[in-house]
Amino acid sequence: MDLESKLNDLNNMVLNGEILESMDKYYHPDCVVIEKNDVVANGIQEAKDRESSVFEGVEAWLKSEIKSTAVGDNVTMTEWHFEYKHRDFGHKKFDQVAVQHWKDGKIISDRFYALY
Repeated sequence: MDLESKLNDLNNMVLNGEILESMDKYYHPDCVVIEKNDVVANGIQEAKDRESSVFEGVEAWLKSEIKSTAVGDNVTMTEWHFEYKHRDFGHKKFDQVAVQHWKDGKIISDRFYALY
């Protein structure tokens, strides 16, 4: 499977709510997740634990929309729009770009740039 096909499959899994499953399938065991210039997870288990904690307070998921994608030499990018209702933070709406660097067919680095 080429990198564009992997990105499309990854994004479809996210759209279908299969986020942890997509991580099992596509994240490298030694992955690093970066948000706001900080490393927020080292390794797949920390990344999955962090992702699970993000969704704990979500009461309703309203929208996940792909705006654009790009594929380069061992790098992929997806521009997203998300909306949800959170028990502590209310109605959240934001755009985000996810940039993945790939190694050995898996995501070794996932960095998020967001506009809230």
